[in-house]
Amino acid sequence: MAFLIIESGPEAGRRVDLGGALVIGRQSRSGLTIQDPKASREHTRLEPAAGAWAVVDLESRNGTMLNGRKIQREFLAAGDRITIGQTVLRFELADATPSATTRPMPEPGVAGAARPATTPILRTSPVAPPPPPPAVPIPPPPARPAPVAEADKAPKLRYQDKGQGVGVVTVLACLAILVGLVFAARWIAQRTITKVMNERKAEQAK
Repeated sequence: MAFLIIESGPEAGRRVDLGGALVIGRQSRSGLTIQDPKASREHTRLEPAAGAWAVVDLESRNGTMLNGRKIQREFLAAGDRITIGQTVLRFELADATPSATTRPMPEPGVAGAARPATTPILRTSPVAPPPPPPAVPIPPPPARPAPVAEADKAPKLRYQDKGQGVGVVTVLACLAILVGLVFAARWIAQRTITKVMNERKAEQAK
């Protein structure tokens, strides 16, 4: 597929697809209209010919330039530049790479002088956006402590914390104290009885 790119002039940057013959001019009725005061009403025609494309000047006032040369009818190659007044259009083919012309163009201000071919215009694919940053894992919430049973919360008695042997010792100590108290009571009772008897004997002796 062939198309035109307007490189300079009031409509620079516009693309025009070529589906058939196309008339270019300042007031073209069924073609491409360009707002260029130096262009004729119907200035140039592009037409398919023998499997290629040709550019034809329509007896315009200022003429049609192809790569800096004034022409009447010429076949086009990918990258050729067509100048109509102050407007420059680049001819391109969709399957032609790189976009460059091998035809010489004159240096500015020197009629008929040739200059090297223009630098090829390389079409680069759009740069892919950077990958998103890796997701930061969210740590799980800390585990709650297991509920304490009501039985565990109750205060423990002292005897519950000691072994069975400690209980036996306590019983034996209590028995020893009881026996001691009994002997002490008997000793006190005997002393009291002895004292009373002695006092009675003393009274009888009087």
